[in-house]
Amino acid sequence: MFLRAAQVELPEENPDPTVLPSITLLERAASRGSDPEELPLPPGELLGQYRLIRPLGDGGMGEVYLALDTNVDDREVAIKILHPEQAAAAAGALAQERRALVELTHDDIIRVFNYGHHPEVGDFLVLQYVDGLTLEEVRARAQLIPREFGGGRFHEFVLAYGVRILSALGHLHADRPRKVYGDLKPDNVMHDGTATKIIDVGSVRAAELPGLTTEGFRAPTVGPDGESTGQDDLFSLGETLRRLSGLGTSPQDLAGLSDLGTLGASAVPAAEEMTAPAPHGLGLVSLARVLHRATRSERTERFADAREMEQQLRGVFRELRSLRTGTETFEPSPLFLQSAYALDGALGSAPPLARWAAPEPPSPYAPPSPAEVAQRLPVPRPDPYDDHHAEVSRLADAAPEALLQHTADWRASSEVHLLRCRLRLRSPADGPEAAERELRAAEESIGPERAPYDWRLDWHRGLLALARDQVTAARRHFDRVYAAIPGEYAPKLALGYCAEHLERWHEALTFYEAVRLRNPSLGSAAFGAVRARLALGDETAREEAVRELDAVPQHSRHRTAARTAAVRIGVEHVRTPEHDGEVLERLREVLQRLALLFHAHGLTDEGARARMTAEVWEAVRDALLRGALDEAGLAALAAGADTRLGLPPDEPGLHKDLSRLYRALAHQAARSAAPEDAAVAETLLDLAYEVRPLAFRHHRDRPWFGKRAADWLRTIAHTPSGKSPRTARE
Repeated sequence: MFLRAAQVELPEENPDPTVLPSITLLERAASRGSDPEELPLPPGELLGQYRLIRPLGDGGMGEVYLALDTNVDDREVAIKILHPEQAAAAAGALAQERRALVELTHDDIIRVFNYGHHPEVGDFLVLQYVDGLTLEEVRARAQLIPREFGGGRFHEFVLAYGVRILSALGHLHADRPRKVYGDLKPDNVMHDGTATKIIDVGSVRAAELPGLTTEGFRAPTVGPDGESTGQDDLFSLGETLRRLSGLGTSPQDLAGLSDLGTLGASAVPAAEEMTAPAPHGLGLVSLARVLHRATRSERTERFADAREMEQQLRGVFRELRSLRTGTETFEPSPLFLQSAYALDGALGSAPPLARWAAPEPPSPYAPPSPAEVAQRLPVPRPDPYDDHHAEVSRLADAAPEALLQHTADWRASSEVHLLRCRLRLRSPADGPEAAERELRAAEESIGPERAPYDWRLDWHRGLLALARDQVTAARRHFDRVYAAIPGEYAPKLALGYCAEHLERWHEALTFYEAVRLRNPSLGSAAFGAVRARLALGDETAREEAVRELDAVPQHSRHRTAARTAAVRIGVEHVRTPEHDGEVLERLREVLQRLALLFHAHGLTDEGARARMTAEVWEAVRDALLRGALDEAGLAALAAGADTRLGLPPDEPGLHKDLSRLYRALAHQAARSAAPEDAAVAETLLDLAYEVRPLAFRHHRDRPWFGKRAADWLRTIAHTPSGKSPRTARE
């Protein structure tokens, strides 16, 4: 294709999914000469008040000419005249156009200024003149000179075109009577400056009426004479965007590009055919999925309307931008409420007391259980058209039993049954069977026509499968949700967990990173990415994991858990003999992070502080015992540490302080209501007296002091305030 001379200026990085490059033609049509032979009127003769200058091309129903409006300061306009051979067959078409379109105003649709009739040329329309590049010209230019569009950033601009065009289509579809565009394709959309215009309005008509379409962009559900609906316009837009990005050679190719199996491929599928370099990470799959849904063969499988498709294009745009730049592109989800839970497993909390009773300390990297994840994944927003939308939206996150009682007399609806499904998964008195009954009732309420296409049902089926520890089945359900709403983060978070549980580490990391980069405040994605990265075990895994935890911002509700996890990862790193050469440096970092955790990052619970301190002090002691740290190194550590931590400068002092900490933890265990913590308290007292310098040791066969001390601690835990244990017994 011949490229017209143009200047393309990239915009600054911007999270707005409607921002486009600036494109300016270096030679405008008005500046070029004309041949009178090309004009339908003799030289000097006006078409009403308009002086024809030169032909611009063929529109859907006639030829288009550049003209000057002699009544408005020679304003440039476009004149559209019917082809003579079509005039008789379409005698009423322009009359219909002018009645319907002269009042149609939208920033992304070309304006119709006027209409008229001339005895020599017939009916004509007077249109706003736009002189830019068609989207087909933009595609050719991006393929030949990708740097003009920022390389892979071009795919984000493709989505921006989609968002803008959907605004125009939504305006048409909402009009009364409902209208369709009918003939959307790259040649019918022009990029002029930083704006887009649908330039050929000849195909606009009432929905379901015959009209113009183009082979290759026409949906398979369009009637034989072009009878179209709004969803057929969405198909044409999806195909337009597919061709712009160069994803495959037909809509059928999108299914292969959407498959999760491509995530582990060493080479990007169809990369050579793409207009620009492929999006990073999960971006290619998400882009293929959003276009695949738009171009499904059946209307019921496509987006329901322009607004739904726009929401998903915006979500995929945010994902592509974050994956490319590594920066946040956050916008609240229109479909999910943000979960308050971090899904951090054991990593984001101080070690539990039971850790000191285990023969080997458990790994802090264990993920949460499937049942826990089923209860804590994000919750879909209530359907605004449901009878109980207002009541469900106002519910607090109370105990499930209380909420089940509260909703017991509510009239049945799909949202009520879905709510009860989630509550029964959380209720110890119920379980998966009761939750499944509620889910079946929700499906019946939605009805057999809509239920197969309602992603909420698959979402809850996925939760139910997790609650039953059927992670492979859950993955299939969440995959269907991802296919239906590819711009949403929640199904990707769920799929990341499923991949992690199934030890598909690269897949898990791909999903978690797509969510984490888009919204760093979401601790669940950060913790998942950290666990997957550490499981992969690359040389830089620890450093990258800690950076990801540090990226959880200070305003996030998960910041304390993230900073706790960074300390615990550092402790695990120090414990590994393979890293003995860097122990001193890593311990300095751990101590610095521990001080910030206590005094800047929100860990204020004294019990948790004691457990964290004990874990760090143990790491220092173990480094001393295996010779990775000497007395001078310990003294240097203590001198450089925050004095509020109180790290002793010598080994006897360290052992004495560890003994104190173990006694404090024994006191915590003694006050615990958990029966198993009685044995933990005794074990901790044993540790306290084993580690204490210059102290006698008692034998486990004669636990006279440890057992009596544990009994005494347990007694004071249940003694009323102000009374001594002896007084209480008396």
